[in-house]
Amino acid sequence: MANLLDSIKQYVSPELIGQAAQLLGENEGGISKAIGGLAPTILAGLLQKSSDSNAMGSIFSTLSNFDSGILDNLGSLIGGGNLAHNDPKDISGQLLGSLFGSKVPAITNSISSFSGLKSSSTSSLLGLVGPLVMGVLSKKISSGGLNLSGLANLLKGEKSSILGALPSGLGSVLGLLDQGNSGGGSISSGEASTGNRWLWPLLLLLGLGGGIMYYMKNCTQPATPMVKVETPVVDSAAIKAAEMAEAAKVAAAGFMKKLASGFEIKANKDGIESQLIAFIEDASKPVDKTTWFNFDRLTFNTGSAEIDMEKSRAQLTNIYEVLKAFPKVKLKVGGYTDSVGKEASNLKLSTDRAKATVAALEGMGIEKGRLMPEGYGSQHPVASNDTEEGRAQNRRIAVRVTEK
Repeated sequence: MANLLDSIKQYVSPELIGQAAQLLGENEGGISKAIGGLAPTILAGLLQKSSDSNAMGSIFSTLSNFDSGILDNLGSLIGGGNLAHNDPKDISGQLLGSLFGSKVPAITNSISSFSGLKSSSTSSLLGLVGPLVMGVLSKKISSGGLNLSGLANLLKGEKSSILGALPSGLGSVLGLLDQGNSGGGSISSGEASTGNRWLWPLLLLLGLGGGIMYYMKNCTQPATPMVKVETPVVDSAAIKAAEMAEAAKVAAAGFMKKLASGFEIKANKDGIESQLIAFIEDASKPVDKTTWFNFDRLTFNTGSAEIDMEKSRAQLTNIYEVLKAFPKVKLKVGGYTDSVGKEASNLKLSTDRAKATVAALEGMGIEKGRLMPEGYGSQHPVASNDTEEGRAQNRRIAVRVTEK
């Protein structure tokens, strides 16, 4: 059976490398080296979390729900990116943020030095390799029937191959201690000092087992059965998932307002609906060219201007109802991308998505002329394009009130 790194490599075709090299303006050898360094780096980050039951519970939930179908269309992850907040790049960006936090820029720089790529190119490749690694792990979970413990054991079982594939120098960046292996791999300094932590629990268990045997042999009352070791971990993850689901429901119902038409808006407390209505109703707020409101539940299919209506219909319907309730209001609809790829492509994608948004609202019944689409490409970023999380924020559709 192929190990994780081999499974990942199977999806890195020469065509994919060539496509990335052409788009990013880099050589194919450097692209190949960068991908070969990023994959074990992400796995090493997961390996570091494998003994933290709370962290692994959240990671397992994310991976279990990740769509491994993205593996069949990895090329779509290279380019101007999406405006949706729940596309594969955004989800992987959130995972990388939880794994590495403020270390992401240092990791990018280290991989850039290792591969000879520009830091911006390496950062862009994180948006490809992150979903790739997540897709492979999601597939392993579903095909192998892995539970939380199974995933942790899978990572721990491949520790030597993962650390052995790390580029030299990344060990210190990740808080690991270089071991001088052929791949420049490393091992956690914490693990080096406590590499035998497993021995103490084993000795305790052996001692406890001896005590239980003595008690059962010499006492009339049977010993109280021990609780299964894995139960608290699984229950904790399940409880956490339930809490997250409940929090999502509360957030979804955080803003409710009945319009003059009788339609009741239900949306996120800080979503576009609440902000837009508040601005329209506040007579003290004049129309200007700087006040924009971002869609927060508008999703496009990866790499295209086609709206995923199943995920976007609720918010588009809300905006339609708001415009219907305030017939004098006119909007500028702006499309934005991150800075990855050629600006001409970014400008076209952002323009097409702005037009698609307008077309969807006009298709619902909004009069032509009330909505004006415009694409801005990577202009006017709201966050740094040096991180995947920042680029995710920059990929957006926003509206500005031009008349009210």
